[in-house]
Amino acid sequence: MTLQADPRRVRRLNLANAFTFLRVGLVPVFAWLLLVREPPLPVLAAVVFAVAAATDGLDGYVARRLDLVTGLGQFLDPLADKLLVGTALGALAVAGRIPWGAALVILFREVAVSVLRVVLARRGRSLPASSMGKAKTVLQIIAVVALTALPRQHRLSVGLLALAVGVTVISGCQYFADARGGRAGVPWS
Repeated sequence: MTLQADPRRVRRLNLANAFTFLRVGLVPVFAWLLLVREPPLPVLAAVVFAVAAATDGLDGYVARRLDLVTGLGQFLDPLADKLLVGTALGALAVAGRIPWGAALVILFREVAVSVLRVVLARRGRSLPASSMGKAKTVLQIIAVVALTALPRQHRLSVGLLALAVGVTVISGCQYFADARGGRAGVPWS
């Protein structure tokens, strides 16, 4: 099925992209609540992070439902996701709530897959999100909320972090295996 270009011009600043901008705007609020404010408010920081994470699904839904997909949105959405998760992991590590090693493994995977996507795009190929990649994102979000809201070293949050790190590594390996095996997605048209 071939998608035809919409003859009408979609405004770059629209409701879908506003949700993406909201997500970016909530990133420093999360970090401030966890790292700067005295005393820190980890439960409120977890709520802010959850709201920001919810805008990820909301912006995509609104863009598709109201036919507001733009190049700007397609560029900013994954960038906002990386900023949100990267800032959260860094803040949690600085606050001593997670080991730096776990944060660095997740961040390394995110950067490596982003670079892989750029390399493939230059070759005219795409690397669509896999079900494992989507599961990774959900687990990371749940882990960050738990690691932020629950007391330090709580069993549930530590277990969720371990699971998120494991799925993150597996999904990253899967993307590289798919790219190497020629299963990197469809050619761009």
